Amino acid sequence: MLNNYFKIAWRNLLRNRGYSITNIGGLAIGLTVTVFIGLWVYDELSFDTYHQNYDRILTRWKKLTNWLAQSER
Repeated sequence: MLNNYFKIAWRNLLRNRGYSITNIGGLAIGLTVTVFIGLWVYDELSFDTYHQNYDRILTRWKKLTNWLAQSER
């Protein structure tokens, strides 16, 4: 029975080539963009987590930039 489904799907792919290429191409592009967005989010969330006290890095940088801004006045 599963073999018949594959035969029907193959025949429909060959019969409607333009429609099939458009659908398969759109699916491939959508999945690729989804994977790239997921990898980017993962990279942004895991940045500098190998340091000890990594949750304080931003606070230290913010204090340093505030200090530099005040010293320039």
